[in-house]
Amino acid sequence: MNDIKLPLIFQNGMVLQRRRPVCVWGRAAEGRRITVRLAGNSASAVAENGEWRVYLPPMEAGTGYTLSISSDGCEISIDDVAVGEVWLASGQSNMEYLLRDDAEAAAASHIDAAEVRCFEVPKISYPGQENDRDYSSVGLWRKACGKEALYFTAVGFYFARKLYQEMNVPVGVINCTWGGVSASVFVAEEYLTGRLKFFLDEAKKARLMIDADTELERFRALQKKIDALPIDNSVPNLEPVRLDDAMMDTLEEMNALRLCAYSPFRPCGLYETMLKTIVPYTVSGVIWYQGESDEPFADLYEELMRAMISNWRSLWCDELPFIMVQLASFERMVEPLNFVPIRAIQEKLAKTLDKVWLVCAMDAGMRYDIHPKHKKPIGERLALQALSKVYGRPILADSPAVEGCKRDGSSICIRFAHCGEGLQCRGDKPLTVDVRINDKTADDPKVSVYDNVMLIASPELEADGPVTVEFCQHPFCEDNVYNSAGLPVFPFVCHIE
Repeated sequence: MNDIKLPLIFQNGMVLQRRRPVCVWGRAAEGRRITVRLAGNSASAVAENGEWRVYLPPMEAGTGYTLSISSDGCEISIDDVAVGEVWLASGQSNMEYLLRDDAEAAAASHIDAAEVRCFEVPKISYPGQENDRDYSSVGLWRKACGKEALYFTAVGFYFARKLYQEMNVPVGVINCTWGGVSASVFVAEEYLTGRLKFFLDEAKKARLMIDADTELERFRALQKKIDALPIDNSVPNLEPVRLDDAMMDTLEEMNALRLCAYSPFRPCGLYETMLKTIVPYTVSGVIWYQGESDEPFADLYEELMRAMISNWRSLWCDELPFIMVQLASFERMVEPLNFVPIRAIQEKLAKTLDKVWLVCAMDAGMRYDIHPKHKKPIGERLALQALSKVYGRPILADSPAVEGCKRDGSSICIRFAHCGEGLQCRGDKPLTVDVRINDKTADDPKVSVYDNVMLIASPELEADGPVTVEFCQHPFCEDNVYNSAGLPVFPFVCHIE
């Protein structure tokens, strides 16, 4: 009898991390000796407390391998295994967003890149849910071949394809996402301390209002209703969303059960039911696109992200690189949202945490649609960061960021780092530049860019008093200034006395 149990991620077509010890683990009867073999390498372990874990020695990139796990005459074989680069893609709906809904999906579906692969962690929010929903189309490794590519996370697809094109090794992306969630769902309870205990306290208060005897039945019924909703993400929203009565009723039901014991939105829930199912699968790093649902808790977001990154690095026993997407320009769907504070926090995290980097997506946003339909630039910018920061390629991968500013009579000169061959404006002039002198808004200042400089001129600047220059400091705005690599300038605020 074969009682060896492997995590779901160990399947045909999987991608293993090259040049690092590869972790393989699972469950077996107490005392069983497990031997794992791959390409002439082997490692063994004895199951203790029903669990076993081995590390295979580092390998170079390759394809067509078979991974075998055997014990006492029983054997599991996993075929078509590739060795290359593996990244974890996580966050909420903009990382979850499938390639089939992307503006360039038709072109992407014609590719044939069998060495670009994606595994989607099943969206399970409570133990046993795998028996309540149809998971037959997830929890498997897909190849970027034709229509199979359409079921990749779109950002993950463009990220992986760019890495593959540049490095010529297999690339695997692990999609661990759930739309609409706070980062608190991916954090262990012991990390939600101090001010972050707020998330646990809110869930505890919400559960006092829920009948525990009917909670699961109500949640299952609501989940079926949501699964049946006809949602078309491929059509851009050109005006604020107007909800019909049925949708409003569903949202009210969801809100009532939002923090229940079975909900994906409860703190720490997906950490247990999704993230831990892939720990400690060997990866190069994490690409992260999230923050929209933490807009109401912006004052806690920096602490929350620091806790999550620390938590994940502890789980993997590795200083995992994190490459984050700064939230795109957006104003409202059903209600107004202000991502300006979250964007500033994301930039601060990248400046103050080791091995945390940020890509700008301000030019990809849509006023009335929280899901930008062009994910290609976002995914490829993430790949540029990986190529530069993780793989050491000498390329321009950073968006221009303010390096210094100087006031001289009627003008202000703002200098930028990471301009390459110089700043470029796409359009007649830089947009979304606000200038205030003594808290009074300047009337139509002249703004231009050249080399690594943004120049702002106005007779009003000759007045004494402090000056503030803001760039892209609105929920929705246009970012049309780029460096020579086509990367948009980060939002910024400059104060000049």
